[in-house]
Amino acid sequence: MRVALVLVGLALGCEPPATRPIYSGDYGTPYAGEPAPGPPRTVDPSSLGKLDDRFVDFAFDGGQLEFAMYRDGDHVVQLVRSHYAVPVMIAWSLTSLENLAPSGPTSGVAFLPPAAEPSGAGAAVVLAEMRELDRTQRYRRELQFKARFGDPRARPTPYIYGLPYPHGLTFSVLQGFHGSFSHRGSNEFAVDFDCPVATPVLATRPGVVVVANAAAQGSGTTPEFLDYKRTNFVLIRHDDGTLGEYMHLSPSGIGVTPGQRVERGQQLALSGNTGYSSTPHLHFQVMTAAEDGITARSFPFEMAVAPRRVEAPMQGQRYAAWE
Repeated sequence: MRVALVLVGLALGCEPPATRPIYSGDYGTPYAGEPAPGPPRTVDPSSLGKLDDRFVDFAFDGGQLEFAMYRDGDHVVQLVRSHYAVPVMIAWSLTSLENLAPSGPTSGVAFLPPAAEPSGAGAAVVLAEMRELDRTQRYRRELQFKARFGDPRARPTPYIYGLPYPHGLTFSVLQGFHGSFSHRGSNEFAVDFDCPVATPVLATRPGVVVVANAAAQGSGTTPEFLDYKRTNFVLIRHDDGTLGEYMHLSPSGIGVTPGQRVERGQQLALSGNTGYSSTPHLHFQVMTAAEDGITARSFPFEMAVAPRRVEAPMQGQRYAAWE
């Protein structure tokens, strides 16, 4: 009998209290220029013997992560494969090994190559190899991981972003760059606009939708709302590889699908109040995954806030959409 126990950490929102060590996010360690992990070791799973265990997690519109254990004799291999059309970084560890002896590291950071299309199959990446000690007994391990969307090598090219709501509407910036409530670490250069629920959300830059979630309900500032699955969002991959992140959207209010090309000013969704949020608003930032697989790297940006005025959105300022 083959047994696989799983503990999963999904990284997106603010870092929870220390009593929840699996999760890390917005208040996590800021990007510090760590060297990127080496190229992933990819394999053809059919060459690894018998499939002993398979499960999926980190699943949203656009894909999921697939974990599998293969065994050939006493040789056991832990694989992971991304089904997203965008790179994913994961920090992983195998613990509580029973009847297994590791043949190498039992923790690390891995770059998961993207699939060719949403929900397609990316390359299978080897995380760990082990040896089964007694083939008459079951074996067991616990897998923990944290994940971030994006290629850590991506850097923004010069671009002046549009305001994310339609012409004629005016909203204030509730929280700007370095905001004390939650814009630190992974969210350092995020901007929160005080859009009421059901405000149309527009693309600030052209790109391709790579991931979305429209299933979340409710909001709050307690730890359970920090989970990625508790907020509705759209991620747009720009032509430079960075991601535009639109968060706290209305349930079932997303009008685009993964794989769809969108243009500047095109409607993506309706704003809302889902996830880690104390009031209805729209969160936007330009980001990618950091090299540690746990945090994100947030990039500063400027917006065309008036016909002849370009600036980084300032907390407390009101901006009227004009395009």
